[in-house]
Parts: sequence; structure tokens; C-alpha cells
Amino acid sequence: MSATSERTLPTAAKTEAASTIVLALGSPLRGDDGVGAAVLQSLAESGAVPPDVRLQDGGTPGLDIALLLQGYRRAILIDAADMGLEPGDWRRLGDVPAQMASGHTLHSAGLVEALALGQALGILPEQVTIYGIQPKHIDWTQGLSEPVRQAVPAVCQAILEDIGTAAPSRDPKE
Repeated sequence: MSATSERTLPTAAKTEAASTIVLALGSPLRGDDGVGAAVLQSLAESGAVPPDVRLQDGGTPGLDIALLLQGYRRAILIDAADMGLEPGDWRRLGDVPAQMASGHTLHSAGLVEALALGQALGILPEQVTIYGIQPKHIDWTQGLSEPVRQAVPAVCQAILEDIGTAAPSRDPKE
């Protein structure tokens, strides 16, 4: 078994027809690094995710992320990201391959390298969006800090808007 988890949430559709993957990255054993899994669980429990969207917990990132994204038209990644913001603040980073080409770093070299590999191999989805949530702490504790926990509903709402199953909110973070 690789460092990347192959867990798919039981409420998510796992079909060949899935055109979108929502992939959570990070480890719930490392404090706020588990925010991706928390958002994914909340999405699964919402009942608002259509059957052509696959929810998957990708665990800790590695180059095999490129392979997890293969075959999808659209990918939405959720991860803790140190962006120099206040804990719990989040950003939606769209058009990710174009940002990579311009020299921006997104989360860590591992994720950037996996996306670059996918792009070089021609297996990256047409559309890749990353939701980055500013952590308060990433250490060997379970559970999210309060500001990160409070960000989960807003990130879920934004992702549901992206996949077209929620009314637009008044305060998009782009």
C-alpha cells in the first residue's frame, strides 16, 4: 500500500461515469492537516453531491496523485496550505496548471511535482482547482483547531457551488 490512501467514502459514487473527483489531501493524525478529510466527510454527509462526482480521501500526497486524477475531466483538491493567512482563512486556486507555469507554489513541492508530472504525461484533468485552508497547527495531534473547523462549512459550500449543486454564496474566496 502506498502513502496515498485508496479510501473512497461510502456515500460517494464510484463509477466509470464519474467526470469529477474531489480529492482530500493530508492526514487527520496531524491536526489541521486533516482539514481535507473533514471537508470531504461533510460533503458526503450533505447528500448534495451528484453521482458523477467521486469523493476520495487521498491521504498524504506523493507523485501518485497524478494517477489518481487520470481519467477525470475535472479535479477539486482540498488541502491545508500555509499561505501566510489567518488560521481558517481559505482560498480557491483555479486554473492550477497555468499557475504552475508562472512559478507559483501551491502547497508543497510534492503536490506541485505531482501536478507537473500529470501535465507532462497528458493525464491531468482539463480543470484542476485547489482549495487551500490556512492551518493553525500541523503536529501529531488529532482534531482540527477551532478556526479551521469553522472554515469547513464555507469550503463545502464553495465546492458544492463549483460542482453546480448549491446556490452561489455572497462571499466567494478567489
